[in-house]
Amino acid sequence: MSAVAGSLVLALLWACAAIQVDTGFDKNADFSQYKTYFWLSRPASGNASVDRRIVELIDAALRSKGWREVGEGKGDAALDAEVLTEEEERNDTYYDGWVLNQNLGPADTVVTTFQEGTLIVNVLDGRSMRPVWRGVAHETLRWNPAENEKLAADAISRMFSAFPPRPARR
Repeated sequence: MSAVAGSLVLALLWACAAIQVDTGFDKNADFSQYKTYFWLSRPASGNASVDRRIVELIDAALRSKGWREVGEGKGDAALDAEVLTEEEERNDTYYDGWVLNQNLGPADTVVTTFQEGTLIVNVLDGRSMRPVWRGVAHETLRWNPAENEKLAADAISRMFSAFPPRPARR
Protein backbone atom coordinates (compact mmCIF):
# COMPACT_ATOMS: atom_id res chain seq x y z
CA MET A 1 0.00 0.00 0.00
CA SER A 2 1.42 3.37 -0.91
CA ALA A 3 2.02 6.13 1.62
CA VAL A 4 -0.73 8.20 -0.02
CA ALA A 5 -3.24 5.35 0.36
CA GLY A 6 -2.15 4.85 3.97
CA SER A 7 -2.64 8.55 4.67
CA LEU A 8 -6.09 8.41 3.09
CA VAL A 9 -7.09 5.45 5.27
CA LEU A 10 -5.83 7.24 8.36
CA ALA A 11 -7.70 10.43 7.44
CA LEU A 12 -10.91 8.43 7.01
CA LEU A 13 -10.42 6.75 10.38
CA TRP A 14 -9.95 10.13 12.05
CA ALA A 15 -13.01 11.56 10.32
CA CYS A 16 -15.13 8.66 11.62
CA ALA A 17 -13.78 8.79 15.17
CA ALA A 18 -16.14 10.22 17.73
CA ILE A 19 -15.18 12.13 20.82
CA GLN A 20 -15.37 9.83 23.82
CA VAL A 21 -17.30 11.54 26.61
CA ASP A 22 -17.93 10.02 30.02
CA THR A 23 -19.63 11.59 33.01
CA GLY A 24 -20.19 10.43 36.55
CA PHE A 25 -21.67 11.89 39.68
CA ASP A 26 -22.24 11.35 43.37
CA LYS A 27 -25.65 9.70 43.58
CA ASN A 28 -26.16 11.22 47.05
CA ALA A 29 -25.54 14.81 45.92
CA ASP A 30 -28.59 17.09 45.75
CA PHE A 31 -27.94 19.08 42.58
CA SER A 32 -31.01 21.26 43.20
CA GLN A 33 -28.98 23.07 45.87
CA TYR A 34 -26.36 24.21 43.34
CA LYS A 35 -27.17 27.43 41.50
CA THR A 36 -23.92 29.39 41.71
CA TYR A 37 -20.30 28.45 41.03
CA PHE A 38 -16.78 29.79 41.02
CA TRP A 39 -13.64 28.68 39.22
CA LEU A 40 -11.26 26.90 41.56
CA SER A 41 -8.85 25.98 38.78
CA ARG A 42 -9.03 26.89 35.08
CA PRO A 43 -7.45 24.82 32.30
CA ALA A 44 -3.79 25.45 31.55
CA SER A 45 -2.99 23.69 28.29
CA GLY A 46 -0.21 26.08 27.30
CA ASN A 47 -2.45 27.80 24.73
CA ALA A 48 -4.18 30.78 26.36
CA SER A 49 -6.78 31.21 23.62
CA VAL A 50 -7.82 27.53 23.80
CA ASP A 51 -8.01 27.71 27.60
CA ARG A 52 -10.09 30.88 27.43
CA ARG A 53 -12.45 29.29 24.90
CA ILE A 54 -12.91 26.18 27.08
CA VAL A 55 -13.84 28.39 30.05
CA GLU A 56 -16.29 30.36 27.87
CA LEU A 57 -17.92 27.15 26.64
CA ILE A 58 -18.26 25.70 30.15
CA ASP A 59 -19.63 29.01 31.46
CA ALA A 60 -22.20 29.08 28.64
CA ALA A 61 -23.20 25.44 29.31
CA LEU A 62 -23.75 26.19 33.00
CA ARG A 63 -25.65 29.44 32.28
CA SER A 64 -27.98 27.46 30.02
CA LYS A 65 -28.72 25.24 33.05
CA GLY A 66 -29.57 28.26 35.22
CA TRP A 67 -26.26 28.43 37.04
CA ARG A 68 -24.51 31.76 37.71
CA GLU A 69 -20.82 32.50 38.22
CA VAL A 70 -19.93 34.33 41.44
CA GLY A 71 -16.74 35.45 43.14
CA GLU A 72 -14.10 32.96 44.20
CA GLY A 73 -15.07 30.97 47.27
CA LYS A 74 -18.66 32.26 47.27
CA GLY A 75 -20.46 29.69 45.11
CA ASP A 76 -22.50 26.63 45.90
CA ALA A 77 -20.13 24.71 43.63
CA ALA A 78 -16.48 24.99 42.60
CA LEU A 79 -15.18 24.14 39.11
CA ASP A 80 -11.88 22.53 38.29
CA ALA A 81 -10.90 21.98 34.64
CA GLU A 82 -7.78 20.37 33.27
CA VAL A 83 -6.47 19.77 29.76
CA LEU A 84 -3.99 16.95 29.20
CA THR A 85 -2.20 16.22 25.96
CA GLU A 86 -0.12 13.19 25.17
CA GLU A 87 1.75 12.13 22.07
CA GLU A 88 0.59 8.74 20.80
CA GLU A 89 1.92 6.46 18.10
CA ARG A 90 -0.08 4.10 15.93
CA ASN A 91 1.36 1.29 13.80
CA ASP A 92 -0.81 -0.06 10.98
CA THR A 93 0.47 -2.94 8.83
CA TYR A 94 -1.05 -3.56 5.41
CA TYR A 95 -0.44 -6.79 3.46
CA ASP A 96 -0.68 -7.26 -0.29
CA GLY A 97 -2.34 -10.68 0.00
CA TRP A 98 -4.81 -12.59 2.11
CA VAL A 99 -5.56 -16.33 1.86
CA LEU A 100 -7.42 -18.64 4.27
CA ASN A 101 -7.63 -16.04 7.03
CA GLN A 102 -3.90 -15.28 6.87
CA ASN A 103 -2.07 -12.23 5.66
CA LEU A 104 0.46 -13.11 2.97
CA GLY A 105 2.97 -11.31 0.86
CA PRO A 106 4.90 -8.11 1.29
CA ALA A 107 3.72 -5.73 3.98
CA ASP A 108 3.93 -2.00 4.54
CA THR A 109 3.79 -0.60 8.07
CA VAL A 110 2.64 2.97 8.48
CA VAL A 111 3.70 4.67 11.71
CA THR A 112 1.62 7.69 12.63
CA THR A 113 2.34 10.05 15.52
CA PHE A 114 -0.52 12.17 16.80
CA GLN A 115 -1.67 14.14 19.84
CA GLU A 116 -4.41 12.83 22.12
CA GLY A 117 -6.24 15.45 24.14
CA THR A 118 -8.25 14.94 27.32
CA LEU A 119 -10.49 17.52 28.98
CA ILE A 120 -11.49 16.83 32.58
CA VAL A 121 -14.11 18.99 34.30
CA ASN A 122 -14.86 18.48 37.99
CA VAL A 123 -17.71 20.06 39.92
CA LEU A 124 -17.11 20.12 43.65
CA ASP A 125 -19.37 21.12 46.52
CA GLY A 126 -18.40 24.73 47.26
CA ARG A 127 -18.29 24.26 51.02
CA SER A 128 -16.85 20.78 51.56
CA MET A 129 -14.84 20.63 48.28
CA ARG A 130 -16.19 17.09 47.87
CA PRO A 131 -16.43 16.06 44.19
CA VAL A 132 -20.07 15.74 43.06
CA TRP A 133 -19.74 15.47 39.25
CA ARG A 134 -17.03 14.74 36.68
CA GLY A 135 -16.93 14.92 32.91
CA VAL A 136 -14.09 13.54 30.80
CA ALA A 137 -13.72 14.00 27.04
CA HIS A 138 -10.99 12.30 25.02
CA GLU A 139 -10.15 12.82 21.33
CA THR A 140 -7.35 13.00 18.80
CA LEU A 141 -6.30 16.62 18.30
CA ARG A 142 -6.09 18.17 14.85
CA TRP A 143 -3.37 20.34 13.37
CA ASN A 144 -5.87 23.12 12.68
CA PRO A 145 -6.71 25.18 15.83
CA ALA A 146 -10.20 25.97 14.48
CA GLU A 147 -10.92 22.22 14.25
CA ASN A 148 -9.71 21.74 17.83
CA GLU A 149 -12.05 24.51 18.95
CA LYS A 150 -14.94 22.67 17.27
CA LEU A 151 -13.87 19.47 19.05
CA ALA A 152 -13.87 21.30 22.39
CA ALA A 153 -17.31 22.79 21.71
CA ASP A 154 -18.71 19.37 20.80
CA ALA A 155 -17.10 17.70 23.81
CA ILE A 156 -18.42 20.30 26.27
CA SER A 157 -21.89 20.25 24.70
CA ARG A 158 -22.06 16.47 25.03
CA MET A 159 -20.52 16.55 28.50
CA PHE A 160 -23.16 18.92 29.85
CA SER A 161 -26.15 17.62 27.83
CA ALA A 162 -27.58 15.72 30.81
CA PHE A 163 -26.28 18.11 33.48
CA PRO A 164 -27.25 18.42 36.25
CA PRO A 165 -28.04 14.78 36.85
CA ARG A 166 -31.58 13.92 37.83
CA PRO A 167 -32.12 12.73 41.39
CA ALA A 168 -32.33 8.99 41.86
CA ARG A 169 -35.85 7.63 42.35
CA ARG A 170 -36.37 6.19 45.77
